[in-house]
Amino acid sequence: VVVMSGLAKSWLTPDGVAKPVFSGISGTIRREDKIAVVGVNGAGKSTFLKTLAGQTDPTCGTVTLGANVELGYFSQHAMELLDPKKTVFETVQDAMPLATIGVIRNLLGAFLFSGDSVEKRIENLSGGEKSRVVLATLLARPVNFLVLDEPTNHLDIKSREILLDALKNFSGTVLLVSHDRHFLRSLVDHVYEIDHGEMRVYQGDYSYYLHKVH
Repeated sequence: VVVMSGLAKSWLTPDGVAKPVFSGISGTIRREDKIAVVGVNGAGKSTFLKTLAGQTDPTCGTVTLGANVELGYFSQHAMELLDPKKTVFETVQDAMPLATIGVIRNLLGAFLFSGDSVEKRIENLSGGEKSRVVLATLLARPVNFLVLDEPTNHLDIKSREILLDALKNFSGTVLLVSHDRHFLRSLVDHVYEIDHGEMRVYQGDYSYYLHKVH
């Protein structure tokens, strides 16, 4: 799905000094991998996801997506990109213009929007509701590689379980950052740890990773 070669990213500080976030990351993400990206706060996890998702260019090195890879990217910033004047239904309909009303309502139902709540305007939604709309639009598109930065942050327990089920049943590849350990334990089969600008790959699930590092 992805080949990374010598990937590095630095940010320029206000006084013009390059601050390295990570460097020398090379590796391959394979089809159907479910990968957690872990590391202390500020380790560069979000930057790494942004770089893979093409939201920011690497300072050096390359990210090459495989043929026919359709990437869907979720970040906290994604909620700000929703059109506040549109309804929940219209927002998801835009993502799947050929779908029937029934299909759209089913998807919305899966993300806990039913009855009149599908007609609510985006501007009147809570953070958790907006999160659910963004996730519904992501899964409405024909994506096969999901890059998710803290997708569970604003979600209540029921919504987390719905997302977890959706991701478990998702036949593509998932790369995510999450602080929800239950979520990680239930989903991932590889762990990428970013530590002091380097990346370590653990070829096992989240419990295996915890066992290795403690």
